[in-house]
Amino acid sequence: MPDDLIYEYNKADRRDVLRHAKALEGKVIGDVYRLEQTGKQRPEMLEYYAEIHMTGGTTDDGTVVRKDKGRIGNLVQEVYFDIPRNNDSEYDIQECQVELKVSKLKIKPRAGLSVQERLILGMINRDDELPEGFEDSHIYHKCRIIMLVYYINKEQEGLLPFQFPFYKSAYMTIPEADMEIIRRDYAYIRRCVNEGHYGDLHEHSAMYLSPAPKNQGRAYSFKQSYMNQLFREYINANQVLYDPETDEETFQIINQYENIVAEPELLRETSFEDIVMQRFTPFIGMSMVEIRRHVLNEVQFEAWYTARHQQIDDGKMPDKAEFARTTMLMLGISGNKAEEFVRANIYVKTLRINSDGSMNEDISFPAFEFGDLMEETWEESRCYSDMVDRRFLWSIFQEVNGDFVFKGAKFWSMPPEDEATIHAGWDDIRNIIANGVQFAKRVKSDGTFAVTERGASVILNNFPDSKNTNPRTQNHRQCPAGAPMNRIISVRPHTQKVYYDLQSIGYSDTENPRCNGSALPNGDIMTKQCFWFNNDYILEQVQDLI
Repeated sequence: MPDDLIYEYNKADRRDVLRHAKALEGKVIGDVYRLEQTGKQRPEMLEYYAEIHMTGGTTDDGTVVRKDKGRIGNLVQEVYFDIPRNNDSEYDIQECQVELKVSKLKIKPRAGLSVQERLILGMINRDDELPEGFEDSHIYHKCRIIMLVYYINKEQEGLLPFQFPFYKSAYMTIPEADMEIIRRDYAYIRRCVNEGHYGDLHEHSAMYLSPAPKNQGRAYSFKQSYMNQLFREYINANQVLYDPETDEETFQIINQYENIVAEPELLRETSFEDIVMQRFTPFIGMSMVEIRRHVLNEVQFEAWYTARHQQIDDGKMPDKAEFARTTMLMLGISGNKAEEFVRANIYVKTLRINSDGSMNEDISFPAFEFGDLMEETWEESRCYSDMVDRRFLWSIFQEVNGDFVFKGAKFWSMPPEDEATIHAGWDDIRNIIANGVQFAKRVKSDGTFAVTERGASVILNNFPDSKNTNPRTQNHRQCPAGAPMNRIISVRPHTQKVYYDLQSIGYSDTENPRCNGSALPNGDIMTKQCFWFNNDYILEQVQDLI
């Protein structure tokens, strides 16, 4: 058998469950498959978990096999832990009342390890009558104590699933500081289900425990952002969330960021959203100077005021970071992030409005890989999770007589009637990729090629930009002059470190690292692209505060 892996463990003993899980650390997914090959030898099991089902491809007899992301978790659960695949509302390991979850990690170039996906806990049945109290629900019992088994997705390094390494295993319980928010999330889900509004469930309406899209329905889940923060603060920091020796929660709160609500009992009377709005209200109508005078001590204010006037003397306007910093100070946060926002994946954005009511900036989102974009379904896509099924907090400053005045703030999520528009834009972008992105060197009016400051060619493509000003986009479809191809989203890079290896036009610009590029289906490599909210669209959403 592979190294020291064995089937046997005591399912009634939480300590032995942990020992069994931790034996996987340092092994790879394929070791579990080989354990079955040399152990129980169930042919139907080996066929079900053959690697082709995890990678996709074509068998020797010509059968096309689609990639199944869920089979890795099933392999670990069914083979190694000897727990049958099921969708029951009961504990996975009923003997000791523990839920087992196999979770995927990814490696980010600068951030290191992070959780790659939300943690699905069980389906939300539209026909259920959910109990009033969270502690009375089956989902509470399923998430009370969870055994997390992490492995690292190394697909970007060219490894196949059987080569992915296991990382860590640990017990998780819900920190008490999060419980009041989770109770409110459950109450929201319960209300929608019990009142017959199952179709109105959206992730952006919950903070930590969300109704995630799954199999044409909705499932209880802990958001990816929530699980990622717990992973960083507890598991990867070797902090124990649950001690099976004493059967007690032993973790200490070691939040990476400050809490807006430091005392959880406050949430029993007032929602988190209302608390946030109450923090902002006293500052409406104040200039940035007035706000800083209120929230800083005398020494801090004088230092900031001196630096600010030096900027004015130099003819500089406050940069974006200055506005974002002022927004957090109004909330009582001394740093640049709040723990609740990070865990709930609430995108906080400060908008600077010109004196005439216009706005110059579009709003960007993280870069994507073309291969990932082409494999996604709409409701499982990055675009959907980042832009549609997400909550935003807009903080509005408007220029008044050369200064900026705080106009207010609002929580916002995309109106349901706009989803079809952004979905169509996402489809357009995928179609451009599938049909082949068109490239060309920009030609100036005098007939010569335009170049950058370092002498590289300026490369055009036929992705939609926010104003339809890209000459290569105007041939994609008929658009009114100057109008965006999609009123909500556009695509372009968010970096000056370009990377091009374009065999289609015989051009290469590889001065910057390869990680700045993404491969297209035809083999061309171009600078990674980002989705953007068009500024005119966002401006429409905040008109009530201007």
